[in-house]
Amino acid sequence: MFPKVGSEVIVSCGPASARVVAVNSRYVTIKWPWREIDDSSNFRWDGTFALPHGESNPEWVPYLLEPAASELRAGDVCTVSIPPTRLHVGHYEEYDPPRHLGWAPAPTAGIYVLPPERADDEDAGCMLYLGSADPVRLDPIDD
Repeated sequence: MFPKVGSEVIVSCGPASARVVAVNSRYVTIKWPWREIDDSSNFRWDGTFALPHGESNPEWVPYLLEPAASELRAGDVCTVSIPPTRLHVGHYEEYDPPRHLGWAPAPTAGIYVLPPERADDEDAGCMLYLGSADPVRLDPIDD
């Protein structure tokens, strides 16, 4: 499926357990459960992902943490997922060859998604990488 820019899709990602590395007033940093560090890459990724949280943080991601970010501390184990969510496609790109970003397997596509109510705010979204180990699923909406 090649999402059309401006269309809407249902995005989901099954749950996985992750260890919390750090928590501050803006981010919960977790050991990303689906990717491995690629030491052969020119990019250095440390195996973590910082998820924004809190009312004062303008950044947005579709990921859900359980328990809630406000309840987490470094060392805790949490669940990270994307419950089925209707999102606007801001842009979509394919990578041939796969795009080396410091993790393996390297993604073969990227999709920039935004909440539909914020579709006019290009800075309000999140890039999701496809074709790597992250089990992100896209389903078209036929309406």
